[in-house]
Amino acid sequence: MVFLFDPGNYTSDEKALDLEKITQLDYLLITHEHQDHMDLGLIKEILAKFPEVKIFSNSSVAEILGNPPAGGGIEVQTKGDDLVTLEEVPHEKIFMSNTVAKNVMFIIAGKFSHPGDSHHFETSSEILALPVQAPWGSTTDAVELAVKLNPKIIIPIHDWHWNEKARKSMYQRLEEYFKPLGIGFIGLETGEVIEV
Repeated sequence: MVFLFDPGNYTSDEKALDLEKITQLDYLLITHEHQDHMDLGLIKEILAKFPEVKIFSNSSVAEILGNPPAGGGIEVQTKGDDLVTLEEVPHEKIFMSNTVAKNVMFIIAGKFSHPGDSHHFETSSEILALPVQAPWGSTTDAVELAVKLNPKIIIPIHDWHWNEKARKSMYQRLEEYFKPLGIGFIGLETGEVIEV
């Protein structure tokens, strides 16, 4: 099974997703409606190539993608299936906004967790996609949460705000920090596809 999470405007702007190289896509999972997680143009490109892909998200995203003029009838499932579980978790507060987006965490086969823009959740899996940097949170908060949840492997997400030099430096520091705790850390390159 092939999963794609949160195809947002940074992914599109950086041309980090080469659809020509992807031959299969089974699930498109969108944690919430913010543009860095949901770029309508990119979603339409994905659907043009993979019209049978299952899209899962929350009710807010379903409404946006399902209604014209934005989405125009894109079907979004808000309940899980045998492989994908959805759990509502809070989006972290953003200093420049009084509204908080609905945010959903995805759990894949009970083994992989992706919490979107949240550091406030208790459910974890062997493999945790961990938001490590954001205007709404700190790397220290992320590390403390990971130590508490104790996954076997961490895959960093939500680090677009770091330049490449900072990203590589922080990845190395995080790998060194987690190693003695028995937690693996897999830092990704932009556009890299991995199998877990």
